[in-house]
Amino acid sequence: MRVVGKNQALSLRSQWLGERLRAARARLGYTLRDVAEYVGLDFTTIGRFERGTQIIRPAYVRDLIAFYGISDELERDRLLRLNEDAWRKDWWNGDTSDLDVGFIDYTWLEARAERIWLFESTLFSGLLQTAEYTRAVTVAGLPGANEETIERMVELRLTRQRILTGEAPTHLSMVVEEHALHRPIGGVGVQRRQLQHLLNRAEEPNIDVRILLPEVGWHFGNAGPFIIFGMPDPYPDVVYLEGIVGRTFLEEEETVDTCKRGYDDLHRASLSPEKSRELIAAVLKGLT
Repeated sequence: MRVVGKNQALSLRSQWLGERLRAARARLGYTLRDVAEYVGLDFTTIGRFERGTQIIRPAYVRDLIAFYGISDELERDRLLRLNEDAWRKDWWNGDTSDLDVGFIDYTWLEARAERIWLFESTLFSGLLQTAEYTRAVTVAGLPGANEETIERMVELRLTRQRILTGEAPTHLSMVVEEHALHRPIGGVGVQRRQLQHLLNRAEEPNIDVRILLPEVGWHFGNAGPFIIFGMPDPYPDVVYLEGIVGRTFLEEEETVDTCKRGYDDLHRASLSPEKSRELIAAVLKGLT
């Protein structure tokens, strides 16, 4: 489990790369000092590389690949790709100092996931929000924020929605509790347009929206919202949780599998896509 707070300069990408390099070193029985002597760095720097607390320059990764005798082309590509991704900030332009590393890791996972499964209890996923719904959520979640900050966060969220369109769109499956349909975030007008938007998106083949009724009773999601990112090779699938103490990324296979089974239970307990759309439409009609 990794909890990433506002001031913690760790990234999943750097940690994944460090773990693979540490495993390669351990297989050969090399010490940190052995490696440091070969690449011409202090052994404490090699330790930071392996812990993921310092991003590695590509030239050093290539040196380590050679020193460890990694000849498998697939593994070499994995290491170089992880290193390239560790340096990337993706679609942001300009200063990102106001975005914590956990948020950047979250959006990096979101942008690369092949599939996303998520459970929400009170809100709709940011990937399915209208601009005005997002703005209302942002204003409530960032009291006292200036207009520039609010507009930037809205723009970021809308930009992230691009993963659901294009030639190879991400598959999104969302289970959301019914009372989210009735919550007038931003006012009834915003609520009405958000529900219509949700209906429209739910018709798309790569988007599965299901409503969980209160009658289901106690369930796996009562512990809180969660997201599962189904990642392509070489990355592991990741569960994401968010709370007042920070962002938590869970990568342990057993934990991820438990959350997948929990999501499957929620998915089965929910209304079918057709019944879910009927319910959304009924709530929307009641607002008009």
